Amino acid sequence: MVSRKRTDSAINTLRMIPTKWAIVLVVLLIGYVLLQPRINQWLGWNLPSVASLVGDEKPTTKKEPKPTKEVVSKEKTSEKVSGNVAEKTSEKKSEVAQATTTKTANRTSDSGPKDSAPKNSAPKNSAPKDSAPKDSADDRIHGILKDLGRNRFESPEGLVYGPGSEEGHRLKHIERHLEDQPSRPGPHGVFDGDMKEFLVAIDRAFAMANKGAKGSSKKEDEGAVVYEATFEKPIGFLGGSDGKRRKNPALKKMRVVVRGKSVITAFPVQ
Repeated sequence: MVSRKRTDSAINTLRMIPTKWAIVLVVLLIGYVLLQPRINQWLGWNLPSVASLVGDEKPTTKKEPKPTKEVVSKEKTSEKVSGNVAEKTSEKKSEVAQATTTKTANRTSDSGPKDSAPKNSAPKNSAPKDSAPKDSADDRIHGILKDLGRNRFESPEGLVYGPGSEEGHRLKHIERHLEDQPSRPGPHGVFDGDMKEFLVAIDRAFAMANKGAKGSSKKEDEGAVVYEATFEKPIGFLGGSDGKRRKNPALKKMRVVVRGKSVITAFPVQ
């Protein structure tokens, strides 16, 4: 009944207004009705509807929903967790402080002279190395050959000495040519120097033969290559039974037998 009376009064009011203005009001009213929801949506306003302006609808206000039991329980749980974390953090800090105090006390008590090491302790790097032949030649070839591993060694010219021959290693084999063997049948070339000088002379002979130097030669022999080079001065003498019979003549030539890059043998020759 109330809305009916208000509608009639609004109609009567419009009748009293001139027709021109009544049309303008009606157009504005229709535009307001169409644009009011969109304006509220776009701009976030809360413009009242026509019904609420007339009095047929009560303006509604949004009420925020009450927090559910689940949200409340989650908040309480997070509070408990944060409390536990804080307690654990403080406990860890106290433990670290105690440990630091203990270490400081121990360091203070141990600040005396450090002579407590056992007298019979083994020196560092005392383990024997198996990469080189275990004989007196180890010290003599130090600094000349590069260790390639697996008991193989490389000279500056790229010649490789590795396991082989009756002696077990090529270095052991050529070392036999550092001493005379008068009772050995036939000739025996002896190098006049130590192992280090012998290795340097072998490298030099190999390089001279490769370059085709005067008095040098290079030829293949059953899968190996025989290099020979002549030095300006004697590098050794002829030993063995033949050398003894000939009163050990001096030798200036070196012979080096190589297969690939591996040295088979090397010794002075006539």
